[in-house]
Amino acid sequence: MHQPTDAIVRVLQTDINLRLAEPEALVLLARRARQLQFAKGEYVFHAGEAATHFYLMQRGRVIMSKEAPSGRSFTYLVAGPGMSLSGIACFKDGPRLFTARVVEDATVLSIPSAEFRAWVQDNPAVAIGILGTMGDMLNGAYTRVLDLIDESVETRVVNVLRMLHARLGTDLPLTNSDIAEMTGTSRESAARVVSRLQAAGILSKSRGRITICDPECLSAPSGPFFII
Repeated sequence: MHQPTDAIVRVLQTDINLRLAEPEALVLLARRARQLQFAKGEYVFHAGEAATHFYLMQRGRVIMSKEAPSGRSFTYLVAGPGMSLSGIACFKDGPRLFTARVVEDATVLSIPSAEFRAWVQDNPAVAIGILGTMGDMLNGAYTRVLDLIDESVETRVVNVLRMLHARLGTDLPLTNSDIAEMTGTSRESAARVVSRLQAAGILSKSRGRITICDPECLSAPSGPFFII
């Protein structure tokens, strides 16, 4: 599916790094992009596949996850508009680490990896921005590891919800299983914490969706939901 170049440029500008390019450069990139439509439950790509394309979210929600040999799944990221789907994979050889599953009907921009890499090399400001993003991702990975080692289930759940709220807003397409996968705990433990947050009025929950009602309380670890 194709849209006029100026419409694609506006989508590219939602990415924190691509927007650093000059308008003329974004027009060149937009001409290389295709618009793909995905329904809820479909997959953009699977772990193990070659990273042949750079993907940028225009609409909807996608969950990035990895399944271990034991069968246990780990959710790495919930991606919404303006976020790339493991874009760093385009800059290395080897298979993708994560699977991208659509949880809300989505529109995704697709650009061949080789063409995207060549374009980035011609736009130093974007390249520097991507390096900064890689640093943020590494710091985020360290934080997730430390959370899994040192923090309680309650703290891990609240940290994940706070991070997702900052990236995606108040409306999150998540289940208790998704929260469990992101925090390295059981579904039952995640459900207990979510229920306590709901009872405290901090969030509300419906089928396949969590809504943050009181974001400020997510920054208050002394709240009533931490009382055992």
